[in-house]
Order: sequence, then C-alpha cells, then structure tokens
Amino acid sequence: MGPVPCEVGDLKELQTLDVSTNRLLSLPERLHLCLSLQILTADRNRLWNVPRHLCQLPSLNELSMAGNRLAFLPLDLGRSRELQYVYMDNNINLKGLPSYLYNKVIGCNGCGDPIQVSEMKLLTFSSGQLTVFLPAEVKAIGTERDPVLPLQELAMRHLYHACRHSDPDFNFLSPVSLPRSLLELLQCPLGHCHRCSEPMFTIVYPKLFPLRETPMAGLHQGTTAVSFVAYCCSTQCLRTFDLLS
Repeated sequence: MGPVPCEVGDLKELQTLDVSTNRLLSLPERLHLCLSLQILTADRNRLWNVPRHLCQLPSLNELSMAGNRLAFLPLDLGRSRELQYVYMDNNINLKGLPSYLYNKVIGCNGCGDPIQVSEMKLLTFSSGQLTVFLPAEVKAIGTERDPVLPLQELAMRHLYHACRHSDPDFNFLSPVSLPRSLLELLQCPLGHCHRCSEPMFTIVYPKLFPLRETPMAGLHQGTTAVSFVAYCCSTQCLRTFDLLS
C-alpha cells in the first residue's frame, strides 16, 4: 500500500481505519474530515508526527501509532473527552505526553530511550535531567521569567477571539485579508492551554511531570521514561497548573 490518499477525507461514514505496516511517512491532513472515525491504527510505519488536525475528530475513541518515529505529540491530543485509548509504544524518541492524556488508557512502553537524535532540529525543554522535544510548530518556549507575550502571539489571540465571536468558522476571512499561513493557524491553533483553554499560536509555557512521579508509575513498572507535559499560555497558568489536583 502506498500513501493514504487525500480522498480518504471524503469518507464521512468511515469508522475504522488501519494503515499499519505500510512504511508511511505521513498521514493526510484531510483525515480530520472523517467525522465518524472512531478507531485509527497506524502502527509500525515511519511516521514522525501526528497531524494536529486529528485532535478535532469528534468521534475518535482509539488512536494507535506504536512503532513509529514520533518525537512529539500535538498539544491538544487527549483534549477530546471521546478519545480514551492512546497507544504510542516503541517510539524511542518520544519523551513527552500532553497532560490531557493523564487518566486516559495510554501505552508508552519503550518510549523515551536515552539516545542521541542528531538529525532532529526541534525545540527542546529541560527540567532537571529530563528533556522533551516540542512540536515543530512551536516557535518559542516561555518560562516564569518571560511574563510578556510576543507581539505576534498577542495579535493572534486577540484576532482569534474577535473573529470567533462574529463567525466561529472564520468564513469571512481569506488569504487576501490574512496570509494563508496565519489564516490556517487561526483556524487550527497550535493548541489550547492545559490550565484555562486559551488558544496558543506561537509560544507555549511547558511544565514537566515525570510519569514515574505519578500514581500511574506502577502501571508501567519502570518500562518507560516519558513525562507528562502541561502546555500553558502564560506564566500565571504555568504557576497554578497541577496535574494531580
């Protein structure tokens, strides 16, 4: 089997899709148009990312991408209450799970192996001896010493709320009124704050919670070295977010 055809997005009634063991390098973004999709299995391929548009699938209940080359997951993965089962086992470069996945059924054994990945040019965030890769779309990492947001981030957030109030689908905007890259980002933000759900577009404030320090540690019996990562929108949310509360 070759690449998944873009026309898969036209299959509105599709409920289960299994594209395992096909040497796939990517999944089509139009996959997020499969509004009835409940189970997506893409194990044992060569995938390096999970399209963030998949987080918008309203019926997705199970996602399995074990045995790929994932180094990061979308910030919003797990934000949907419908998604309950996520299997990412044996992605050795994957060291961080979005905190939205906490209390979901997750598989992450064999992830986070301590190896050097010189070919990856991704931003990383470190806390103590722990380091995680951040999604490629993240342009900047904020800390408690950076209370002022970049001008582009402020503008995008203001525009998002103004447009969302008048037209939730942003249909009145076009590449003429806004560059295509910014228009697409406005329609599908990088992610939403794990503390207050504020949309984020260029910068995130990450906070690590090692899995071994959570009550879930016993379920994995030391077979994974990943951390949960809370992605916050500001220094205030960064200070007040608590995974276990």
